[in-house]
Amino acid sequence: MMTTTGSRAALLILCMLLGACSSLSREECAAMSWYNLGFADGEQGKAPDAGKGYAERCGEHGIAADLGEWQRGYQKGLELYCIPELAYRKGRDGEEYQGVCPHDETFLRQFERGQREYQLAARLDELAQAIGQNEREIRRLEQLIRTEGDSARRDGYRYQRERALRRDAALRQEYNRLRHPPRVIEFKL
Repeated sequence: MMTTTGSRAALLILCMLLGACSSLSREECAAMSWYNLGFADGEQGKAPDAGKGYAERCGEHGIAADLGEWQRGYQKGLELYCIPELAYRKGRDGEEYQGVCPHDETFLRQFERGQREYQLAARLDELAQAIGQNEREIRRLEQLIRTEGDSARRDGYRYQRERALRRDAALRQEYNRLRHPPRVIEFKL
C-alpha cells in the first residue's frame, strides 16, 4: 500500500514526466525522490541542466533540491537512453535528441538513420494527403464541367482540371520515387 507521501511523490514524478506542472508545491519538493526524478529525466534523454529548473522551483519554497542525487539518477537513466540499439527507434519515432550521450557517434548514426525514415514517412503521408485532396478537386471540377451550361465557365473548369491533373501526376511521381527509390547494384571486381 502506498503512503500519502509516496503517492504525492509518484504523482509529482508523473506530472513532471508529462510536463503538466508549471510549479511545485512545498509538499512536493519535500517529498521528492531526486534520484528517481533524475533517472526518469536521463531515461528520456532530457538536457543535463533539467535539474536546475527543479532546484529553482523548490528554492522558492525554501527547500534545497538534492542535485547530487538527481545527477546520480540522471547518469543511470542516461545509460538506458544511450543504448545505440534503441537510438534507431527514437529517431524513427520522431523524438528530439539533445546530444546527451557520452559515446555520441554510434548513437547518433543510428538515431539519424531512424530520423531519416521518420522524415520519409512524414513526407509520404503528406503526399498521400495532397493526392487525396487533389483527387477530390478533380472530381469536383469534372462535376462542374458536366453541369455547367455556360461554355466560358466550362472552359475555365477544364483548364483548372488540366492543372489539377498535372499536379496529380507530379505528386504521384514524387510519391512513387520516394516509396520505391531506384536500386543501385554494385559489382565487386
